[in-house]
Amino acid sequence: MSKKKNSYAALPFILKPSFVKQFLLLFFLLSGIYSFAQEKATAPARPVAEKGKPSIFTDDELASSDYLASIERAGELLDDAKNKGALDASVLFLLGEVHQTKEALKLIDSNLGSQNNGNVRNQQMYRKVLLELQQKFEIYWKALNENDEKIVKIRKGNKSILKDTVFAKLIKDTLRINEFRPQLKDLKAKWITTDSLLKANIDSLNSWKKGITEKRMLISKDLILVNERLNKSGVSLFGSEHPNLWSTDQKAKTQEMQAYLKDKFNAEQKASAYYFSYSLGSTFMLLLLAGLLWWWVNFNLKSLKKAQRLENLNVFQFRYLNHSTIFPIIVIGLNIAIAINLYAPALFIEFMHLALLATLTVLFKKIWSEKAFRNWLLLVVLFALFCFLDLFVEISQLQRCLFVLVNLACIRFGFAYLQTIRDEMYIKGLLKYAKVLFISLNILAVLFNLFGRVSLAHTLSLAAIIALTQVIALSVFLKIILEIITLQIYTIRIRRGIDKIFDFKNLEKNLKKPFMLLITYLWVIVIASNLNLSSVFYDVITSIVTTENKIGNFTFTVGNILLFLLIVWIAHIIQKYVAYFFGEIDDEDEESVNKKQHSKLLITRLLLLILGYLLAISAAGIPLDKITIVLGALGVGVGLGLQNIVNNFVSGVILIFDKPIQIGDVIDVGAQTGKVKTIGLRTTKIDTSNGAEVIVPNGNILSQNIVNWTYTNNSKLVDLSFTLQGEISQEAIKKTIIDCISTIPLIYSEKEPQLFYSYISDTKHQLKIQFWCNIYRTETAISEARIALYDGFKKQGVVFE
Repeated sequence: MSKKKNSYAALPFILKPSFVKQFLLLFFLLSGIYSFAQEKATAPARPVAEKGKPSIFTDDELASSDYLASIERAGELLDDAKNKGALDASVLFLLGEVHQTKEALKLIDSNLGSQNNGNVRNQQMYRKVLLELQQKFEIYWKALNENDEKIVKIRKGNKSILKDTVFAKLIKDTLRINEFRPQLKDLKAKWITTDSLLKANIDSLNSWKKGITEKRMLISKDLILVNERLNKSGVSLFGSEHPNLWSTDQKAKTQEMQAYLKDKFNAEQKASAYYFSYSLGSTFMLLLLAGLLWWWVNFNLKSLKKAQRLENLNVFQFRYLNHSTIFPIIVIGLNIAIAINLYAPALFIEFMHLALLATLTVLFKKIWSEKAFRNWLLLVVLFALFCFLDLFVEISQLQRCLFVLVNLACIRFGFAYLQTIRDEMYIKGLLKYAKVLFISLNILAVLFNLFGRVSLAHTLSLAAIIALTQVIALSVFLKIILEIITLQIYTIRIRRGIDKIFDFKNLEKNLKKPFMLLITYLWVIVIASNLNLSSVFYDVITSIVTTENKIGNFTFTVGNILLFLLIVWIAHIIQKYVAYFFGEIDDEDEESVNKKQHSKLLITRLLLLILGYLLAISAAGIPLDKITIVLGALGVGVGLGLQNIVNNFVSGVILIFDKPIQIGDVIDVGAQTGKVKTIGLRTTKIDTSNGAEVIVPNGNILSQNIVNWTYTNNSKLVDLSFTLQGEISQEAIKKTIIDCISTIPLIYSEKEPQLFYSYISDTKHQLKIQFWCNIYRTETAISEARIALYDGFKKQGVVFE
């Protein structure tokens, strides 16, 4: 090997094997490059596609199915756009409301432009309605604008079809266009249809928005006009509108007065007609509720008539329901209608007052004394005169003089004739305030009329007589409500087989307190409305109850606190009196107690309280984190000294649901024996046999043994011991005892009396008998048994001791 190596080394460099290999490799590489270049140069040129005209020689990796899929996607996008861009039912319903609202606005605008329509109440009604229409048109405009923006966005989104790379490549290829021409033709027609629909909807929405904008401008103009009239009337109330009464020199012309009367009536009629259509929904609901109440009252009366107990209503001192049912229900409905239509036009509200007075006249004719009824008719006439002079007679010297005369007649009526009406009223307390207000406002009206403040005199006069008549109407309203409740309780008790007449006076006394608050509230708001002060009171009260106050990190408003307390108070009132509507009363007879119903009522009361507190917390807007802090504080309080209160509360809940004792049970708890009268959340009240009422904490009841004599039934085993002097056999004794005991209704004859002798001789017998009787009549049963046994043995010549 070493020799061979040495021989290669002696050769020239060019002849060495390594050099030869490298040279041959380079030669073949250059030859290949030269051959490829020659072939490229001599090959025929391939056609190149012009712009927009793809060639058949162009490389394309997409299949026909890909292009079809892109066309299908575009079609689906257009279908979706067509469906979403269509005006749905909510928009069409909204447009219907817009049309109705436009018609209402048109009517208000025409009424505002008519003459003799400057009545303050009408202007207040127009202002209230215009503010509501302004809010409605704002909502309409926002809703239409949202739909408009949505459709515009959908229309712009349709152009995203062109961003699809496959579809974009398809529409640039003439050969592919010819291949998919039918599909593209359908797609083009769908595009045109969808785009036209979207454009038409956009144009329609813009047109409607334009119309709403015009109506909003019209509302603003009308509001400015109404506010100017109200401000002017407010200034004129305290300013001198007319010369002093003694210095006026106006001659009324018959023709002008007739024309004024006609124009005024037309203006008031238009305002009242619009308001009636405006409040048609609430009016229909009120009529429906009144109809249901009338049906329910008649149903209860028919039940009593069927049970032959209808004449007992006189015992309850009914004054209205026992004579008629339709007129009392009308009185209730009209009182509520007056209270909820505070902003009604003058003609509308005064017509309702006259209808109420006419209905009361029908009721009073049957039950009031002749003198009181005659005075009532005089009051109705005075009311009608005020209404006519205020609404339809133009202000003149004659009109002002007539107003003064009617005011003086009202003052005379208040001092001389009102007492007879007071004697017939159910509520006499409010009448003295109404009398003072009635006389005072009439005196002020006379003074203001004399010195030229005619509008203020009219306002005070109407407010005075409405204040008086409304007190009388609300008194009848309260009496009818209490009669309906009493009728409901008595009817349910008759259905349960309880014929006992309960203490209805105590019932009315308990129910009158919460209803008096409602009556007073209704009276005050009606007076404020007729004095044109309701909006002022509303603004003042709103500013008070909505102002935020801050204590530390806790923010609250007076309104939230009052709302919380009001709901809690109402919940306590309802849970206290809910039993009355199921025929339960406080002085229930022992044998009439329905224990199951009482248990259900206890659960109902507990649920009402829980729901009331939860609703109060939610309505008042109290945050949950604050409640957590309060509960934490209560937890500390429980640890420090509220254990007994919490224990009694939990025990009360256990008594309600576990029912070891129920209302009406006769129990022994510790040293106390008596009948369970009430079971509360904290304490239980027990009536003892000597008339005492023992209040026992619920925790004490569950912490010791309870003897419930009436847990399963009302039976009690009693003992009666006596001595017989005379000759008589044991068989005769037993027969006499059984015969005598069986004649006593309070002693249960299903179980035969048991006899036990303690001493027997020829002429003397000492014995004890045991028998079962009603536990609520134990003493009575023993007494009747003694009398019956005495008479029975006396007939046999045996002395009973």
